Amino acid sequence: MVRLTILAVLLFLTVWEWRRGTNKFVYLITLTGLFAFFSLRYGQGTDYLTYLSIYANVQPLSSFPSYAAFQYNKIEIGFFYLMSFFRMLKVHYVVFVACVTLFSLLMINRFLRRFSPLPIFGLTCFFAVYSLVYMESGIRQLISLSIALGWVFPAWQQRRRVSALAGIAVATLMHNSAIVMLLLVFFRRENRMFFIDWKKKTVLLVLAIGAALVVVINFVNLMPVISLLPARLEYTISTYYLENNHLSLTALANRGLFMLIIFLLALRAKDQLTLREKFLFNLYVVGFCLYVAFMSFDLIASRTNVYFRIVEIALIPALFVRNRDFVRKLRVAFPAMLLLISFLYVKDITAVMDYAEYYNSKPWEYPYITVFNSEQLLDEKYVNIKNASAMNAYETGGLSWDEYYNSLLRKPTNRSRIVTY
Repeated sequence: MVRLTILAVLLFLTVWEWRRGTNKFVYLITLTGLFAFFSLRYGQGTDYLTYLSIYANVQPLSSFPSYAAFQYNKIEIGFFYLMSFFRMLKVHYVVFVACVTLFSLLMINRFLRRFSPLPIFGLTCFFAVYSLVYMESGIRQLISLSIALGWVFPAWQQRRRVSALAGIAVATLMHNSAIVMLLLVFFRRENRMFFIDWKKKTVLLVLAIGAALVVVINFVNLMPVISLLPARLEYTISTYYLENNHLSLTALANRGLFMLIIFLLALRAKDQLTLREKFLFNLYVVGFCLYVAFMSFDLIASRTNVYFRIVEIALIPALFVRNRDFVRKLRVAFPAMLLLISFLYVKDITAVMDYAEYYNSKPWEYPYITVFNSEQLLDEKYVNIKNASAMNAYETGGLSWDEYYNSLLRKPTNRSRIVTY
């Protein structure tokens, strides 16, 4: 219920901002509240305990160069050494999460302050569409997304190419998928809007080539080509290619609907858009094309297109402002957008509760567990033995996990037994 209450507050503030204009003080208070909410959570989301387990097993970066050899094969080297650095400082995992949260919100703030005329509206879009997946779960890619928003895109838009490429390199060290941002090298003329400002022949040619690529990628066996890549890269790509061959029509419809809304609003206001807003529109179009190209491989599609799709947290508010007369005349446009992102948030809560194996499945029953009542996690969800062992290092004070588990004696009938991972 806590998350739905926060969403309701953000929706109220968004309506207030739309009618009264921006207020720096209210925006900063909202940002601070979100920092407290995200940094104090414990065990929430799908990957929190997994990252805790990795963090518990990474050795502290205590000496150099004796510890220079990277040997952990499950995460990128940048994220590995980031955790190792915090372990050297003897920082608790909860503090590590808080630091990642602070960094991410500061970078998101930098992006919104530069690109969005309605920053609270942008925060609401981020909270509803992205927070459950990245801020509460995939913090490794969250860091890369934050670097993209706060560093890479502003630098590229200001034509500071070297700085932007350096940001892409750092983001890629945190999550391999960030290398997709090298597509920015094709952004030579940011003042022209993709498809909208092109000639008809160019549009038809690009659509034809794109359709051919979609057919090849989704319906032709590419394993002989993938096998020619270096061993580690081949393993990663082939894993995604073979194990995640699944087309989600719901996800495609979701992205298609947002693309349609953004395209029509941009088309209507094309003569009023600034160079920054045209740049965001071009990024978003590239992200949608990426998703369609890899739509049969949901993990590849979602992890690559999100670097460009996430700019909608600034693009949507900007397009609504540029179409304010139309939005007010239509009356239902603004409420419909807020209802749409709220629906996506509720849907994601249900998916997270199912995937993370919570005992309840209703969105309003999703518990908000904090560092102050972390033991309640066992009452709410199933915890496998691998994650239990990691939790043991931080929560039990030296007791074996079985002794700690049995000593809690909370709702034992609601708990599933711990089994071998």
